[in-house]
Amino acid sequence: MTDRDIVTGILNRKEDALEELKNNYGRLLYGVINKILSSFCGVMDIEECFNDALMSIWENIDCYDETKGELRNFLISVAKFRALDYKRKISKQKINLELKDEIYKDTDDIQIDDEGFYKLIENLKEKDKVIFVKKYLLDESVDKIAKDINMPKDTVYKRLMRGREKIKEYIEN
Repeated sequence: MTDRDIVTGILNRKEDALEELKNNYGRLLYGVINKILSSFCGVMDIEECFNDALMSIWENIDCYDETKGELRNFLISVAKFRALDYKRKISKQKINLELKDEIYKDTDDIQIDDEGFYKLIENLKEKDKVIFVKKYLLDESVDKIAKDINMPKDTVYKRLMRGREKIKEYIEN
């Protein structure tokens, strides 16, 4: 099956065309994804990203224009950008875990519950307290918090950062 046949098959939603694409380009795409993600996550995440890349190709094959380049290059681009998206997502998750650990690391001997959490944030401004409760107790995303309190996402991130710094100072003193 030629590249053109594969593209036509996928456009016509024929699964055997996707299978042929996997046979012809699967190792290449997996290699691209693995190179980007191997230092950040495990094999299962890499395989999930690979499958998501195949799904993106399946859903967006109509964006491929053979006059602008080879199918191989299009596929590599999709895999690369999908892997970079995963990398950003995983990095955010790791940062959130590290931040939670940072807030609580110096309080190992103290039992931290909701009351302890409120004690840590009592010196913050009211709006910052709301942000911290939503983020760390209610586990809401920054997007949702920003929308709920009518504030730009960047401002929410900055307030979280500054609040963590204040809490860290409080813990150290």
